[in-house]
Amino acid sequence: MKISALTTGMSFKRALTTREKKEYEKVCNEARKELDLGKTSATIFDFSFPTKSHDTGIGTSFSKDAQEMAGFLKTMCGINSIQLQPQGEISNYVRSPYSGTSFSLGAHLIDLTKLTDEKYGKLLDKADLNSDYMNRTKWHDAVNYNNVFAKDGQKAMLKKAYAKFAKLDKNSPLKKEFNRFKDENSYWLENDALFEACAISNDSEDMSLWSERDKNIFATPQGDTERIEQLKQVTDNDGNNVVDYEEFVQFIADKQQKESREEFHKQGIEIYGDCLIGFSQKDYWAHKSAFYPNYEFGCEISPGKYSCWSPAVDFSKIDSEAGELIYNKFDKFFKRYDGVRIDAAWQFIHPLICEPYKHNGNDVFDENGNKMGRKVHNQPHVRKNGAHILKDIILKAADENGVKRDKIFLELLGGNSYDSLNVVKGTGTSLIHITRYGKDDWGRVKYYESSGDHYQGMQRGEYIIGPGTHDDLTLLEQVENAGNRAGYLANDLCLNEHELRQSRPKLAQAIFAELFTTKDQFATLPDILGSYQRINQPNTKEGNWTYRTNPNFEQDYFVKLSEGKGLNTPDALSKAIKAKNHGSDSALTQKLDYFANILRQKD
Repeated sequence: MKISALTTGMSFKRALTTREKKEYEKVCNEARKELDLGKTSATIFDFSFPTKSHDTGIGTSFSKDAQEMAGFLKTMCGINSIQLQPQGEISNYVRSPYSGTSFSLGAHLIDLTKLTDEKYGKLLDKADLNSDYMNRTKWHDAVNYNNVFAKDGQKAMLKKAYAKFAKLDKNSPLKKEFNRFKDENSYWLENDALFEACAISNDSEDMSLWSERDKNIFATPQGDTERIEQLKQVTDNDGNNVVDYEEFVQFIADKQQKESREEFHKQGIEIYGDCLIGFSQKDYWAHKSAFYPNYEFGCEISPGKYSCWSPAVDFSKIDSEAGELIYNKFDKFFKRYDGVRIDAAWQFIHPLICEPYKHNGNDVFDENGNKMGRKVHNQPHVRKNGAHILKDIILKAADENGVKRDKIFLELLGGNSYDSLNVVKGTGTSLIHITRYGKDDWGRVKYYESSGDHYQGMQRGEYIIGPGTHDDLTLLEQVENAGNRAGYLANDLCLNEHELRQSRPKLAQAIFAELFTTKDQFATLPDILGSYQRINQPNTKEGNWTYRTNPNFEQDYFVKLSEGKGLNTPDALSKAIKAKNHGSDSALTQKLDYFANILRQKD
C-alpha cells in the first residue's frame, strides 16, 4: 500500500487550504482502498439544497449550488452517490415528498435562473430574476413553502415562461425537443396533464368532489374519449391551454433533471432515485382498474391503530393492469436515475392493506394528521407472488435499462420487513439497514454480517447501512440517550468504553466509524453536517420537510466539526482501519489522525 508523503508546514486551521485538501483527498482515498469501501451515499431531499442568490425559499438538485455542495461533500466526506428523495409534485397543503406523484416531477424543482439561457430559448429575461418571488426569502433555516406556492410564486413564473414558449416556431430546437419528450412519455404524460384540466373544470384538486363522469374517465381501458377531447381544450384563467402547459412544465423539469445528473456524473457522483411504494391520486385516476376500489397501503402507528398511505394496487391483477403500472413506474425511474431505493419494499411481499374510515363521506384524520383506517381482515396473500413482482416486473425493468442489481436498494424496515428477507435474498439487490436501535444483538455491523440463529448472515455489499433514515432521530439526538451502545462500539472498534459513555461527540464519531467497517454506507444530510434538525417526525403535523442548508454550508460544516459534530471523515476512516487491524496503528492511520485533528481545531 502506498502512503503519500506528509507535507511539512501545514497549518492547524479548522478549514483546509487548497494544498491541504489535495493531500487530504489522497490519504482518504488510500484509506477507502484499504477498507475496500464501495458506495458512500448522502441522503438528500431537494428542498434541503442551498441557494446563494435568487432564493425562492426552496432548494433543488437542478441548481449550480447543488453541484457545488455535492463537490464539497465528495471532497470532505468521500460521497460518491447521492440518494435523492422523491421528486414528485407536492402542494402547500401536502408537502410530504412521500405523497407526491409517481411519474410527474414537481414544478418546484425547476431552476428558473436556467430559463434565461439560450438553450432554453431565453424563456425568462434577466429582469425576471429580480422579481419579488425570487428575492423575498432571507431566512435560510427552513423551507418557505408559502413563497413557493404564493400567487406570484413558481407557477406564475413558469406561466410567464410558457407564454413565450407557446409563441416559438414549431420548428425551433426547443419545440422539436418538446415533441420528442411527449412521444417518449406517452404512457403517463397526457394523463397527468388531463388530471389538472379536470381539476380546473371541477374547480377542485380533490377528486372526490368531481362529477361522477370525471371521476371515472379511465374506469375502462379505452377511456371516455369524448370527455378526454373536451379536457384537451380546457384553458386556465390566463387563457393557457392547461394540458399543453402541464406537459411543458414536465418537459422543462425532465430536461433539467437529465442535465443535473450529467453534471453530478462529471464529479464522479451517481444519483439514486427514491421510488414510492405508494401511488398518487393521479395514478389512481388514470389507472383505476389497477387498484383496489376502497383499500389503501397502510401501517400500524400504535397497537391496533392504523394509518392509510396511498391507493393500493390490486394484487390479484399483478399479471395484468397492476403489473403493467408497476413496470412502467419503475421503468421511468430506471431511466431517470443510476439506481433506485424502493421505499417500504416489504409492501410488495408482505403488504398491509387498510380501509379508510369515513364520516359523512369524508376521510377521518387523527390529531396528528394521519388518515385513519382499519386493517382489512383478509390481507392479500402475496408471499411467493412477491418474488414474481420483484424479479419479473421490477428487476426486468432494471435489466432492460441496463441498471445493475447492486444499484437497487430495498427498504425492509418496519413491522413486516423480517418476513420479507427470504424472498429478497438471492436477487442481487441490496437491503437498507440502520444502527439507530443498536444494541449488543441488533442494529450493528456484526449483527448483520455474523452467522447464527440471532444474526442475518449477510455478506459485505449485500446491504447499505446508516445511522438512521429521514424518519429517524438525528445522530446528535440519538447519542443523548445511547450510552448502551458504548459497550459494543468499544468492543467492535477497539475504543475506550468509558470515554464513549462520558462524551457524546466521541460516541457520535464512533457511530460514524462503525459505518465504514462494512462496504456500503449512507447518512442523511443533517447528520453529515452535524445538525439537530430532523427532516420528518412521523405522526406529527408541524415542522416536517423544512430542513434547509445554509448557503454558507462550508463554514457551518467546519464550525460543527470543531464542536465534535458532523462527519469527521478521516477520524471515521482511521477508527475503521484500526478496528480492522485489532487496534494497531499504522502510517496511514497516523496521517488520518493528523487531518482529523486539523478539523477539530477551533481556529
